[in-house]
Amino acid sequence: MDSVPAPHTPADSTAGPLADLLVLDFGQAAVGPVVAEYLGMMGATVIKVESPRGDTVRHGVPLMQGTSTTFLGNNLGKFGIVLDLKTPGGVADAKRLIAIADVLVENFRSNDVMVRLGLGPDVLAALNPDLVYLASSAYGSGGPLDDMRSNEWLTEALSGFTSVTGPTGSGGEFSRGSANLDWNGAMINTVAVLAALVRRSRGGGGGFFATSQLGSSLYGGVTRFAEVLAGGKTPRPMGAASPTVVPDDAFATTDGFIAVTAPTDASWKRLCVALDRPDLTADLRFATQAARQEHRDALTAELTQVFGADAARTWRRRLVAADVPCAIVPPRGTLLDTLEEDEQIRSLGLVRWVPSAYGDLASQAPHWTFAETPADIAGGPPLLGEHTRIVLDNLDSKQSLIDTLRHVQACRPQAAAEQ
Repeated sequence: MDSVPAPHTPADSTAGPLADLLVLDFGQAAVGPVVAEYLGMMGATVIKVESPRGDTVRHGVPLMQGTSTTFLGNNLGKFGIVLDLKTPGGVADAKRLIAIADVLVENFRSNDVMVRLGLGPDVLAALNPDLVYLASSAYGSGGPLDDMRSNEWLTEALSGFTSVTGPTGSGGEFSRGSANLDWNGAMINTVAVLAALVRRSRGGGGGFFATSQLGSSLYGGVTRFAEVLAGGKTPRPMGAASPTVVPDDAFATTDGFIAVTAPTDASWKRLCVALDRPDLTADLRFATQAARQEHRDALTAELTQVFGADAARTWRRRLVAADVPCAIVPPRGTLLDTLEEDEQIRSLGLVRWVPSAYGDLASQAPHWTFAETPADIAGGPPLLGEHTRIVLDNLDSKQSLIDTLRHVQACRPQAAAEQ
């Protein structure tokens, strides 16, 4: 990239569909904090509550201005306070804040952690009957793993994810490129919170809602369970190939790889035309999806030879023109470079630059488009305890606290590159 684009200017923070809500993020890492981040993108005022040491992922690597980039990406648009919940004063302040909140999200390793802190579901329900309290523990309540810590990689192993990931014929491997199961869990938790808020709006009041990282990870594998029930075969690693669609794979070209799928017989025929291989269409071994499944190895060998004869971008032009779903696997450069250069991503504005105290941060734009109440990223992540005094001095009412924090956000200095 020759230059860094100007940081995104957020829309009016009062415009989102959840603009009247106060959300408390007591979470760590991703499964809880990303839920709160999503709610913030939908307009909620989100307060990140951290211990004096801070969220566990603040201290990971790589670092940007002394803070882990994972923390920065998971906490956009939030205000930050420090409460020592192991002291009576910290618990008392937490109760004052919780008493005026709408949503509390936490993902401690066990549902018992908040109970031990004196902030269990019964206490909070008595304190604030309208509070929607979501607890997403590591392994659920009860059982031999209750109260044990977890992370993406442990859950990948226990949920069976690793048994179907990796090169064909291998014993399986971890997916270290991205935290798929953490973000799947965050999405499921977000749906749970929104459903609870709908229930509350209909007179149902608040409540305690429990999920787990393990449970959401198992949910992510239900289609692989179905394969066992339907076909009687145990799913195994297949590299980039799909177990249910042929072809659906990544093929080597002269300068990289291209991912291609033909989920219907009609798209298969269009693929053959784009490849200038009408003989493949006429071959009875490949005439139907069932036939292509049966003769997967023979077809893969044919396509590997074809795609290996030209460049990835050349194939992409031909396949897009033929209405065949495809994508180039980036051969070089950073992920951010690749995303910003992609015509589709640029046209939809899916990458946002957000000013923050840590510098300008690149993030995906919000997932949702609302015509009358647009979702947006209100600002960058907070410094550790940045708004502690402001929050604790303005707990007379929820609305006054929200108004005060929005004023703080509006007056907040922009990133150094913009000053």
